[in-house]
Amino acid sequence: MIHTNGSPTATETPVVIDVNGLSVYYSEKQALKGISAKIHDNKVTTLIGPSGCGKSTFLRTLNRMNDRIPGFRIEGDIKISGKNPYGKGTDLLALRRNVGMVFQKPNPFPMTIYENIALGPKMHYGIKGKQLDDAVEQALREAALWEEVKDDYKKKNGLNLSGGQQQRLCIARMLAVRPEIILMDEPCSALDPISTAKVEELIKQLAGDHTLLVVTHNLQQAERISDYTAFFMFGELVEHGHSATIFGEPSHQSTQDYVSGRFG
Repeated sequence: MIHTNGSPTATETPVVIDVNGLSVYYSEKQALKGISAKIHDNKVTTLIGPSGCGKSTFLRTLNRMNDRIPGFRIEGDIKISGKNPYGKGTDLLALRRNVGMVFQKPNPFPMTIYENIALGPKMHYGIKGKQLDDAVEQALREAALWEEVKDDYKKKNGLNLSGGQQQRLCIARMLAVRPEIILMDEPCSALDPISTAKVEELIKQLAGDHTLLVVTHNLQQAERISDYTAFFMFGELVEHGHSATIFGEPSHQSTQDYVSGRFG
């Protein structure tokens, strides 16, 4: 059963991701069951629920990161900015440029900080010289990393940064190709509290110009950073709506039990 909380208001932004009746299978195993959700532009939506409930599967379905998993198939309909990412002739490179992703564990390339970020703009847009330098600096500034690395970012290897800095480097690398939508799968789970706070602040800042979907097991984090929250359980979307409602007055008893810590 699906409940959608919160009536639309004049302040709500347009829907940028529209999912209807989405089911996902890995061979005979069904991972998602008839998911329908509308994700609003330039807002943060957190995906919460117990381990194995389908949150990451849903996230990775949006930019086709599940394609290489044996037996993967979908039913239902997905529209991102009005287009079907699974439609015939879809340009995967363009899709993943528009729908960027940050993973649970930081994964910088074994090259300099500058080279980590410059790679994307060079490949996607063919820019070079001062234009490329400006793009790298802008991405580092947007990821709140510039002040920490500006003195040696063209020499220092990205792998020599702290864990929190590495995650912000990965965010900068993703931002450099100018995505409209950002997917984050447990972006803070490997970070210390100080680094987590920096990434949370960054998420809130990015929401002014990007649509963000963030998988998290940290309910306090979900409540702090999100405009909307979707609660998954056993492959179903149980409840989806304004975060204040989901955490304050959910419609479904299982949502109430989960957000109050009775299970999960």
